[in-house]
Amino acid sequence: MSPSSSTQLRNWRRVWRLTTAILIALLFLVPIVYVVMISIESPNQFLDHPLVPPVPPSLQNFSSAYQQGDLGPQLVNTIIYSVSAAAISTGLSLLIAYPIARKLIRFSSWVYAWFVIGICLPLPIIPLFIESRDLHLYDNRIGYILLHVEPGLPLGVILLTAFILGIPKELDEAAWIDGAPYLRYLRSVVVPLAWPSIVIIFLYSLLAVWNDIIGPVVLLASPNLFPVARGVYTFYSSNQSAYTLLAAAVMIVSLPVALLFVVSQRQLLRATMGLR
Repeated sequence: MSPSSSTQLRNWRRVWRLTTAILIALLFLVPIVYVVMISIESPNQFLDHPLVPPVPPSLQNFSSAYQQGDLGPQLVNTIIYSVSAAAISTGLSLLIAYPIARKLIRFSSWVYAWFVIGICLPLPIIPLFIESRDLHLYDNRIGYILLHVEPGLPLGVILLTAFILGIPKELDEAAWIDGAPYLRYLRSVVVPLAWPSIVIIFLYSLLAVWNDIIGPVVLLASPNLFPVARGVYTFYSSNQSAYTLLAAAVMIVSLPVALLFVVSQRQLLRATMGLR
């Protein structure tokens, strides 16, 4: 291939990659921008010009949606549920993945295979409801948290198992020779090395609990225990035609998770650069 042809091919690849990146960005950004635009419009502005940005923008929808939907206590409940369940799921994933990766238990390959299968299986909501009722976990915070540990567990075990396999076994042997306790070794050596995977698992588990709408409907009955996902669903049922209020409610619910992902992404990049 001539130098000119090679240069032309590289240019076409760059154009193709740039075009693909722009299309993907538009696919995700346009709906988000439209929801933001609706949330800062008045009802009359939205009905008269639904595709025109509001001039001037109004923040009244946010306070109205926050008060009418009672989103404050529901956001607190959601933070408690999602952070607690994600922390427990991440910790259990580490405690399960290390023995599997180092083959410290019998039939470790079979155990790993069951977790792989667990990713492909749907959440058994009916058996989960029966289990919560029989174990007195129905309609209480502790039960709701424990019943939401499972969604992030299979992926957490798989990711951490793959990451731990890349950690040299010489570190294990050196720690055993020095007499380091098992949990101390995991905390002091494995956790810093596997920190990028741990952050990913925590965020995945947290997002699964934060966005869950079926779980609150099936597992909770008291309004004071409702997470924000069910609160928005209830708010929608009574304000189906109030699109500006609904858009503001969606923004209020989505903003904490979006900010968490931005902050965690920076930490993840720093941790990844530290491993190089």
